[in-house]
Amino acid sequence: MNLRQVEAFRLVMLRGSMTAAAEELGTSQPSISRLIAELEAATGLTLFVRNGGRIHATDAGSAFYREVDRSFVGLEKLQHSAREILELGSGRLRIVAAPVLALSFLPAVIARFVDAHPRVAVSLEMRSESTIQRWVSSGHCDVGFATTTPDAFGVTSVELYELAGLCALPARHELAARTRIRAADLRGERLILPSHADDTRAALERTLRLAGADQVPAIETPYGATICALVTRGAGVGIVNPLATVDADPTRIVFRPFTPEIWFRGFTLYPQTPRGNPVVGAFLELVGEQMMVLRQDAQI
Repeated sequence: MNLRQVEAFRLVMLRGSMTAAAEELGTSQPSISRLIAELEAATGLTLFVRNGGRIHATDAGSAFYREVDRSFVGLEKLQHSAREILELGSGRLRIVAAPVLALSFLPAVIARFVDAHPRVAVSLEMRSESTIQRWVSSGHCDVGFATTTPDAFGVTSVELYELAGLCALPARHELAARTRIRAADLRGERLILPSHADDTRAALERTLRLAGADQVPAIETPYGATICALVTRGAGVGIVNPLATVDADPTRIVFRPFTPEIWFRGFTLYPQTPRGNPVVGAFLELVGEQMMVLRQDAQI
């Protein structure tokens, strides 16, 4: 039994006649008939019965075809894998990101990526801004995502987003009834602010001071997800990157536009001499699509 015989048998089953199978294989009907006879001799099975000018599969032929079809499905998967390796290569996609991106935005992108490219392993590390820049510069990762303006040598950056910050409030807070929160509304409130390492801290402090909401912050943290977790528990109110609001529980925390606007920015980082990795290109295409989806959200 050989592949040519099995292929001829499969096409006869699919097309319903030896003539049609011959046309698809670019051969003659007698050649197909001979291949089927050889396959029957090799397997000891009667695969078809002839009735006038037509052929019909026997029970044995139908059972054998089910096994053949499963094998060909496996071959088609191998062909798809070969194309994928040719186009994307193999190995790992190494990503490093700031917490607000690693915890909220990138998981959705990675889920889509691994569905489309299951043979590419993905590694996601959550690190500080300085480590992100250092890893990208040294080639320790393939692509990085930061929230502060990059200044490391050997790093090229492209702005990924610029989003107006939102005021995070406990769902039962009296200010939650408002459609927009002004800086002056936060006078006397317990404030949960980004740490001084965040690019937005200076602008936010200046805005609050001018509005008379210049009380000492109750809590400082560099992580938007932590600010949201603290607000959810009633520890205070905060100003957060809209990306930190993804998957928040609306029964416990709400978000309102904040005036004057405080801008949060994000950057995609590459080594200064990129290798044109098609895996990175495919991933970044999904990053762009996912960011567009988020921007369509009324809060983003």
